[in-house]
Amino acid sequence: MSEVEVVPQRTIPATGHTKLGRTWTFLAAAAVGLLLLLVFIIQNNKPVPIHFLGLHGSLSLGVSILLAAVIGALITVVVGSARMIQLKRRKS
Repeated sequence: MSEVEVVPQRTIPATGHTKLGRTWTFLAAAAVGLLLLLVFIIQNNKPVPIHFLGLHGSLSLGVSILLAAVIGALITVVVGSARMIQLKRRKS
């Protein structure tokens, strides 16, 4: 009978989650989100009249809803930033 040589296996250290892996996951999710946003805008292309502060115009429904959401998000960022600055000044 011949003897079988046992070769020790190399163990690969577990790295866990890395910044690059999280960035890759975020970019993939962002691409899917942008694709869904594009589909939403394309499906809601009916023009709607817009009246704001004496300005009049026409914009597609999808773009107008997206614009309203972006403006709302910017207002939230400004108010949140002002509050964080206020709390930071109070703390120091």
